Amino acid sequence: MFSSIPLGMNDLVNAAFWAIVIVIIIRLLGWGMTMLITRSRWITFDPNKLEEVRKQCSRVFPIENLNFDGMTFKRGTFIRIITHQQAAIEGEFLGTNFHNMLCLVTREIIVTQELNSIETIQAITKPSSGRVA
Repeated sequence: MFSSIPLGMNDLVNAAFWAIVIVIIIRLLGWGMTMLITRSRWITFDPNKLEEVRKQCSRVFPIENLNFDGMTFKRGTFIRIITHQQAAIEGEFLGTNFHNMLCLVTREIIVTQELNSIETIQAITKPSSGRVA
């Protein structure tokens, strides 16, 4: 089929070079699109609007006290929760709701967690980083 087309070594090297360039461009475009989609899924809040966030969380999570393993935690207490998957989350406790979920505000994000997926809850005096580990 291609026996009538004379191809030299120079033509093969050029074809290989352009194939590699096209693959690199496609991969970079795919990586860029992935980064844009990932960034748009991050939910952050402005620390200057923390009082507004607390009021909204108080409406969604109206129960101020949480009883867990014989300990009582009140709204505003800094706590560390450890889930069954061994993830540690530190933040300020904002309340629970009637669907057995609790709300925490860390320095960067708002976390809601189901109570039946929590292994332990500890009161802490000062949160370290507030990050999900």
